[in-house]
Amino acid sequence: MNLISVDRVAKSIGEKQLFSNLSFGVDEGEKTGLLGINGSGKSTLLRILLGIEEPDSGKVVRNRELKISFLSQFPEFQPENTILEHILSGSGPLLETVRRYEKACLLLEKGGENAEKEYHDAMEEMDSKQAWELEARLKNILRELNIPDVTRRMGELSGGMVKKVALAQALTEESNLLVLDEPTNHLDIDAILWLQDFLQNTDRAVLLVTHDRYFLEEVANRILEIDRGTFRVFPGNYDLYLEKKVEMQAIEEKEEAKRKSFLRTELEWLKRQPKARGTKQKARTDRVVEVLERKKTGKDIVLDISVSGRRLGGKVLELKNIKKAYTTTPLVGGFSYVFKSKERIGIVGPNGTGKTTLLNMITGREKPDSGDVSAGLNTNFGYFDQMGRDLPKDKKVLDYVKEEIAPNVKMSDGTVWSASQFLERFLFPSQLQQTKIERLSGGEKKRLYLVLLLMKNPNFLVLDEPTNDLDIPTLSVLEEFLDDFPGVVLVVSHDRYFMDRVVDYLFIFQGEGRIDRFPGNYSDYLEYREYEEKETKVASPKPIERQTESSKKKGLGYQDKRKLETLEKEIASLETEEKDLVEKLQSTDPELARKSGERLTQLQEELLLKVKEWEDLASKE
Repeated sequence: MNLISVDRVAKSIGEKQLFSNLSFGVDEGEKTGLLGINGSGKSTLLRILLGIEEPDSGKVVRNRELKISFLSQFPEFQPENTILEHILSGSGPLLETVRRYEKACLLLEKGGENAEKEYHDAMEEMDSKQAWELEARLKNILRELNIPDVTRRMGELSGGMVKKVALAQALTEESNLLVLDEPTNHLDIDAILWLQDFLQNTDRAVLLVTHDRYFLEEVANRILEIDRGTFRVFPGNYDLYLEKKVEMQAIEEKEEAKRKSFLRTELEWLKRQPKARGTKQKARTDRVVEVLERKKTGKDIVLDISVSGRRLGGKVLELKNIKKAYTTTPLVGGFSYVFKSKERIGIVGPNGTGKTTLLNMITGREKPDSGDVSAGLNTNFGYFDQMGRDLPKDKKVLDYVKEEIAPNVKMSDGTVWSASQFLERFLFPSQLQQTKIERLSGGEKKRLYLVLLLMKNPNFLVLDEPTNDLDIPTLSVLEEFLDDFPGVVLVVSHDRYFMDRVVDYLFIFQGEGRIDRFPGNYSDYLEYREYEEKETKVASPKPIERQTESSKKKGLGYQDKRKLETLEKEIASLETEEKDLVEKLQSTDPELARKSGERLTQLQEELLLKVKEWEDLASKE
């Protein structure tokens, strides 16, 4: 069943045309990803689908059965409402019943008048309308998104918690289409993996805007793209979309080569001819003009951010037993580390465990309660913080860059670029350069903030959730930039794709001040964590339910029995060594931690093979 149909829709903001002749439909159960650079009109298109905005032309046809749940990039709320009131504020008979039941539960806890009667009446209504499944879904969502106290007021919450509550509301509402704008922002890895699984298995249609490429790859089975005012539909997941884009780019490059060849031939012909007025010559002239005025295709516009960074000295940064706590529970409990040039370190862990606090101590925004933070003389921090920067709303983009950086910028190859040329490299065309900052999209403001930071030539980059609100093309170029960056990179992010591209060592915040270390990228760590969880269940306290000699069936041959016994001893030995290596990973000696990590990876592969061999033999008994 078709839920919503878009027919030849066009939309402009001022003189800027976002898109035109845009047509597509969303069917029941379909999972669709919407891509486009910041400012291309993705959020505007979502508002048109919701009926919040009207298109300049074209039409949107909505099925009478359509029910949309919407997660906005910047959710609106009533500050005085509790979390539970906000989540249950939607419409629908089941939601109304659950709302009554939850209120009755709270009333019963307070012991109000007629509380018991209202509770029983609400229970009966839940039974009659079969609303328990929705109530169970709500409880599960609250648990997975780590929203324990639903009595808190919305006005008391951080921006990240507001987004999580808004996501819980969208997932709880009765709907057949989920429209989600950056749903993974502010979620930790466990919540992202849970949401990924939730969306894969829901029977609702999903239309989502996200920069998380692994998430997009796993959830979407169709990609819609807004690209420089044009619109394309790509069947398949993100991987297939990339393959198709590569093919299209190759074709466009061939077409561009043909266009240039034609122009050279025609221009040479025109130069050789007298200034006649013949219709034949005019026709050829018109052809040249037509080709010249065609919109150039070819390669996608990319950001070139090859700036020259300041050189680091022998000493970069040293942390000596630093501690920090705001309550009785520590956030950082005695952490030490010596940073070296060209290190790429990621910081991961649940929200609220102290990751940003560590960054603030490293960059001098906060002081540790004890311990020492000592930076080298030549160390120059560039801090991209989670909240961004308050950019002056009334200034034009070009004027602000000239004030903050310089009228001209020297690039790594020695060339000098004007502020205007420099901005064009960062996908700010001349028209957008003359726009006031307040009129930029949220992603465009983040991109401007990032540009200003990188162009100041830091040699120690500290990035706190840099992927939030940035589009995929910008992230791809940032990843390439960080590959070549000669200084240190320290990044907090839950974006698995970005972390896999950028880092090769992790600080893992476990809570209560504990910070573990792991030599590898994010996917390596998740794989190791999954293995550890399985190993704990299978191998401890009864490693593999190993049988005694007397319990073994007589059908197993003598050699196989001996092999089984040998494997049991080898597995036990490897398990003991594994525990020892995990402890050595916490060493303050970077070389010992590195060697331990390398051996741990090798050992885990050996252990998996031996356990499988043991299981194969044991199954024959």
